[in-house]
Amino acid sequence: MAALVRFYLDAGVTETIGEEPVNRFHLAAQQPAQATNAPARPTPAAKPTHQNPAAPAIPVPSLAEGVRKAQEIVSGCANIDALRDALEKFEHCSLKKLASHTVFAEGSPGAKLMIIDRQPSSDEDRSGFPFSGAAGQLLNKMLAAIGLERHDVYLASAIPWRPPGGRAPTEEERALCLPFVLRHIELANPACIMACGEAAGYLLDQKAGINRLRGKWNDLQIGAVHARMLPIFHPAFLIDQPVSKKLAWADLLSLKAELEQER
Repeated sequence: MAALVRFYLDAGVTETIGEEPVNRFHLAAQQPAQATNAPARPTPAAKPTHQNPAAPAIPVPSLAEGVRKAQEIVSGCANIDALRDALEKFEHCSLKKLASHTVFAEGSPGAKLMIIDRQPSSDEDRSGFPFSGAAGQLLNKMLAAIGLERHDVYLASAIPWRPPGGRAPTEEERALCLPFVLRHIELANPACIMACGEAAGYLLDQKAGINRLRGKWNDLQIGAVHARMLPIFHPAFLIDQPVSKKLAWADLLSLKAELEQER
């Protein structure tokens, strides 16, 4: 039963309904007639009750307030551990409510290369680590092809919680999470960033897809931190579209040359 409920949650189900549809308009039309034909009943005398005053409604923060709060929180984080703790306590993004884990990072924060994932998949939501499952195994092979191991790099997630049903995050959800990933990059201070799939346009604040962005180096300036960023196809995309691996290989060679210049 627990596994079935988890399946429904992963599929985006938020409420249960009956098997037969209910015509609410028909029911509403019948209610006056039923009230007219019903025998009159004496109205019971009202009993004195002691009612508590209604609790004040909790105001829902606007998007601007939520983003401002996120920016205030991250500005007070002096290190990556503090940022992780602040993200775990951040309650303004609705994605957190249905996610199994907060997918933050894995690896060496001081690594020269930082690889940024898009929103978590079901594998990453279960494990709590970016680039899990088959996509993570392919990423390991991609790194090995240019002489790197997984422990040589720093892996992070641009969106820390999996959207219900694996849908794309909304603009509001993206805006609330952006201050955290930007501060994450600033604290990690990598020389190079490999942004996978949708993470590239997200970090560059561009609507262009990965097909237009991939293979082109960008300068990313966050505060006093400067990094060179290379968009690349996501490993999950390469599993579905193996014909694109030749383009990914060219991007990996470009990444290797850039890393060698940084030595």
